[in-house]
Amino acid sequence: MINLEHELAYIQQHIPITANLGVEIKSFDGCEIIITAPLEENKNLHGTAFGGSQAAIGILTGWALIYLKLKQLGIDNDLVIQKSEYDFKKPVTADFTYTCAFPSTETLEAFIQTLKEKGKSRLSLTAEVESKNQW
Repeated sequence: MINLEHELAYIQQHIPITANLGVEIKSFDGCEIIITAPLEENKNLHGTAFGGSQAAIGILTGWALIYLKLKQLGIDNDLVIQKSEYDFKKPVTADFTYTCAFPSTETLEAFIQTLKEKGKSRLSLTAEVESKNQW
């Protein structure tokens, strides 16, 4: 079983920006990850969540999903984010949560198989943000 506190400490040590975001890995079940973040550490001059923080946490959520899955499977491989896009639909005015899941079992299996065969693979993920007080 993966110790999420230990893994978060490892991530914060190796990706320093994450130590300042106040994030917590709430859960990881092998297919989905949930990461929470406090507004206080991530707010902008308007009192809403800073877009840069949201982008960093969104990337972290997708990255951590793959990182933890590979760790769970005993696969040691470098992870690189190739592309990211954001659509900020509403201001976030309270603590918030990011959720990211693998698109399907088949997609995950194909990703892992390609990674094992070629040493690299690609996967598109979507991290969704939720907050109780979104406008």
